[in-house]
Amino acid sequence: MRHKFLVLLVMSGLFVLMSLSGCGTANDTESDGTQIRPIELSMVTFWPATHPQVSEGHMSWIREVEERTEGRVKINLHAGESLLGAREIFNGVAAGVADIGSTCPSYTPGMFPLSEVYELPGYQNVNSVAASMTAHYGYKDIREQLGVDEFNEVKVLMFWATGPGNIMGKFPVNTLEDVQRLEIRAVGGSTAPVRILGAVPHAMPMSEAYLALDQGLVNSILGPNDILEGFRLAEVVDYLTETPFLYNMAFVKVMNKKAWNALPEEVREVFEELNDEFALKYGKLFADASRQGLKFAKDRHGLEKIELSENEEKRWQDRLTRIVDDWIIEKEAQGLPGSDAVSIVRELDAKYSQKYGDF
Repeated sequence: MRHKFLVLLVMSGLFVLMSLSGCGTANDTESDGTQIRPIELSMVTFWPATHPQVSEGHMSWIREVEERTEGRVKINLHAGESLLGAREIFNGVAAGVADIGSTCPSYTPGMFPLSEVYELPGYQNVNSVAASMTAHYGYKDIREQLGVDEFNEVKVLMFWATGPGNIMGKFPVNTLEDVQRLEIRAVGGSTAPVRILGAVPHAMPMSEAYLALDQGLVNSILGPNDILEGFRLAEVVDYLTETPFLYNMAFVKVMNKKAWNALPEEVREVFEELNDEFALKYGKLFADASRQGLKFAKDRHGLEKIELSENEEKRWQDRLTRIVDDWIIEKEAQGLPGSDAVSIVRELDAKYSQKYGDF
């Protein structure tokens, strides 16, 4: 009896150990039975943990990586600038401070001049799904067709984008004349349009916008509707004017090259498979978050939404027509293929706006 009890006790102990260590799958042990330690990677992002991009986007991507590699890869996420600030993420990943990072190229002005092409005004830019597909495949086409890769210090995993954005602030904006009194947070490709409309742009990461608005450093912000809830900006703005023709912001997820090259080939294949899938999923996530953000701001904080009249929008558009031409001249003077890049992005924008226009 005692012998049977000891046997059962040992078997139970082994079962618990196997459960805790994850034993029993083909990828957890070598052929000789020795345990394989998972590849642990760190990931950083400027979005707070409560933002859908993290809670529903990045966390979902991490789970998929871990599941499809059968536990061979474990990713530890540091959200809300807890490890690297928004402006530090790209260089930090390139230097190996973190293995993976998601950030906005526009947070480091002048570092990625050709990538501003995704943020120029005048595209159809019907929603974040179309904008994400345009940015994701635009990066690939520009690299392959034009031979330009501004991100060659790292391994690019994916691009995606916010899609349309709006002017939100302390004052109602109904006309072009109302824009003249705006001190507005704007970055990347949106700074020139804001300036030509008569406002004063102030470049800063989204993570700094709440404090800037709350303390009066700026009185408005140009951004997508998801920030109203995700970054709590509904608490510090009262009005929103719809300006989908004015704004789009691209994001990029990158990986340290040394960390990427150290991955087994079959693991790299999993990452590549997920990149295309999640560029689309992130776009859909932003579209959903945009709708929810506006509803949240109206229902919980009484935000007033303003739509420009047809004649008023034409006045704005007329001022914006020269932005793209000036941008092309500026980039080509720097030796960059500005015109060809715009052509590639316009073609992709038309293609994906038609494909995903009803989302």
